[in-house]
Amino acid sequence: MNGRILIIDDEPHNLSILRIFLSSLHYEVITIEDGREALKIVRETMPDLILLDVMMPEITGFEICKTLLANHEFDIPIIFLSANAQKEDLLYGLRLGAVDYLTKPFDLDVLERKVEIALQQKAKVRNLVKDNKQLAKLVYVDALTGLYNRTYLDIMSRQMKEGVRVFKAAMMVDMDYFKDINDNYGHLVGDQVLREVAAIILANISAEQDLAFRYGGDEYLVLLQDGDNCADIADRIIRAVDVMRVSLAPQKTMNFSVSIGVTNDFDPTSIMQVIAHADSALLGAKNNGRHQIKIR
Repeated sequence: MNGRILIIDDEPHNLSILRIFLSSLHYEVITIEDGREALKIVRETMPDLILLDVMMPEITGFEICKTLLANHEFDIPIIFLSANAQKEDLLYGLRLGAVDYLTKPFDLDVLERKVEIALQQKAKVRNLVKDNKQLAKLVYVDALTGLYNRTYLDIMSRQMKEGVRVFKAAMMVDMDYFKDINDNYGHLVGDQVLREVAAIILANISAEQDLAFRYGGDEYLVLLQDGDNCADIADRIIRAVDVMRVSLAPQKTMNFSVSIGVTNDFDPTSIMQVIAHADSALLGAKNNGRHQIKIR
């Protein structure tokens, strides 16, 4: 199939001609006569293109178009079909957001090309959106660990100041004796250790509410929306790292551990102050023998 096309027209004869013609071009065709059912059918079928008659009883094609395009996420191209060849109607339809306007009786060869162009444009837009998402991931995500990076932290800092995002606690997680891992087993093993710890952090926080960042070389920053259970989360992370296993040299084993500093003193207007509190708690954990949690 080349794509799914929804045709909305109250005239059965027009629907029949369009269905037969477009089906012969290997499109999946869905037809509907009642414009009042159009919105429901669009949601249910999610077509790649809509051919929409303008003059229908109960509700006009223009009204349907306005309702659909009121949703900012709506991205299905619409081509109006109308027996009215008035310039004012054509311009009005295009201003509403339709990609084209064909007058009846229309030339089937012209219709074929218009449909093809509309679907090609939709595919280009879809690919552009996909590329933009991939680019955003490259910009805001740390390539090694898959956690957010400092650039995204800057964005979150602004959103916290504006009250868009709200967090109640922060946590700094740091590998113990990470330099020894790199020195004894090489940077490839060190990189794998960093990835495994990142995966443990993600597994123990809420993907919907919390955020985790690679803050430095072997340091991680976690922002938590629920400050009441931050100690429990930190404890689960420490225990998970204790039993973590990473492939080392043959017949070589090593125990891994982290130190964690936690703060509930969260001022959304100064993320750097929050990080300083968590970092101070982390320093206390390290100075006290590592492999423990300190809360400030």
